[in-house]
Amino acid sequence: MRNLLPAFSLAISLFTVGTAIAGESVTFAGSTTVFPFMEQLTPLLAKHGIDAKVQAGGSSAGFKAAKSGIAQFGMMSRELKKSEQPHVKTLVMSRDWLIMIAHKDAPFDNITSKEIVDLYTGHSKELNGYKINAIAKEAGRGTKTIFDHYFHLGKKAGHPIARDLVIIGPNGQAITTVAGDVHGLTMLSYSAVDAAIKQGEPIKMLTLDGVAGTPDNVGDGKYTLQRALNLVYLPKNAALAERLKKALANDEARKILIDGGLKPTL
Repeated sequence: MRNLLPAFSLAISLFTVGTAIAGESVTFAGSTTVFPFMEQLTPLLAKHGIDAKVQAGGSSAGFKAAKSGIAQFGMMSRELKKSEQPHVKTLVMSRDWLIMIAHKDAPFDNITSKEIVDLYTGHSKELNGYKINAIAKEAGRGTKTIFDHYFHLGKKAGHPIARDLVIIGPNGQAITTVAGDVHGLTMLSYSAVDAAIKQGEPIKMLTLDGVAGTPDNVGDGKYTLQRALNLVYLPKNAALAERLKKALANDEARKILIDGGLKPTL
């Protein structure tokens, strides 16, 4: 069973670790988007002397875990903030992109950027006359950071988010919420949505401003709601990061990422 830890309990559930050598346990903590891929990569990493222990909790929790030494690698599905950059180094493992999703029975297949802003700021509760329950990610999630920045949401951007939105956490909760609500609407990583649809979840991907978030459109730059998936670490773990980089550049590792709907960068 997957070990999913909420952000507030992550810091007390892991032990402080130092720089690892071959055969020693290496802790990865943070983003629930990166989490399933690191789990799948665990057997491969073991071949390279990295005994991976993977914990979830959100991107911000991942940064804090890496910065404090609680984990050797923080998993983050967003860029580092300026205030975070001086504290850790970054290894970009792949690129991912966000997709707007709705229940499969929703009577629409496209949504515009303006409609998203109207729904998430509370200026509208409908889409083409159809009731919409807009669902947002909780603070500290990489998905929320990318989403808010892309659509200029938030007080500082001049578009305060409505206070009555449903707030969810991990990717699994987002999928379950929309699958159980024919009026539900939210954003999620393509890789998570693709896997859920293949597993039979009653959800669908929406085109954004008429453009589908397919791997080809992402590669061609036509679909721009993208982000980097990062592993962050303390400078003292640089040698370990180099070993990890070589492991992730392996063809077997790249295949795992590609099959999961990601664009490897190594």
